[in-house]
Amino acid sequence: MKEEIEFNQAFSRLQKLLKSGKNTISVLEEQVDVELQMEYFDMSKKLYDDLDKKAIISQKDQLLSPEASVDEKKELLSSLAKIDDPVAFRTLEAYRDKPDTGLEQWSKMAFQESKMVLETSLLGEAPIFVSTGMGGQGSSLRYFIVLVANKDVELEKWQIELVTKEIDFVFDKVNGTLEKLDVQEDMFMITGLLHLSLNIKDTITDIVQECNQMGNFLMDSFIVTNVKKLEIEEIREMVQHARKDNEDNLE
Repeated sequence: MKEEIEFNQAFSRLQKLLKSGKNTISVLEEQVDVELQMEYFDMSKKLYDDLDKKAIISQKDQLLSPEASVDEKKELLSSLAKIDDPVAFRTLEAYRDKPDTGLEQWSKMAFQESKMVLETSLLGEAPIFVSTGMGGQGSSLRYFIVLVANKDVELEKWQIELVTKEIDFVFDKVNGTLEKLDVQEDMFMITGLLHLSLNIKDTITDIVQECNQMGNFLMDSFIVTNVKKLEIEEIREMVQHARKDNEDNLE
């Protein structure tokens, strides 16, 4: 309940910012582990003050040095990302394409921050930065969605065709991009891009309700996340608990 309230509040604030038209949006397009993102932001806060721009740029070649440690390169990447200088940006862009092992995701974060800092310097206005574990594209975020059958039985062919057509229809209607649809015996696993302004919960609820007019075969509850793509074992465990809750509520 607490998580849902926090999500609704965050969504409401984002909607207001989007409608104001005063900010551009910078979406982290790469898929980066959320815990690593938090580590990156923590380091960024500590490095923000008292940066010597010239000294940091003069150290940029240390990124290619085999003698520099991973931690030293992390700090240098994060420092370069805060400098509104094309040299820093190009350095991070080149390193992102050929990073050291273990610094692939960190270099993506640094490049994204550098891009945002440079845009702010040139345009005079800071963009809204949106980052999730699954990344995004343009003004859209990538989501992993799971729709599940009411009972632990194999879906019939007509049910699969109906849900597949409805998913295609809704994604097309909202100008989303359906990247992958994986149909299991009793569930649909969807990966796709949907616009930031879209209320995801309402959109997926519409799909379920429309399909359930033909026999009420899908659970009203579903899984939506933009943190990571869930493993099948994780999904099965969540579905098992949800089905048990449904049975308990019917008793």
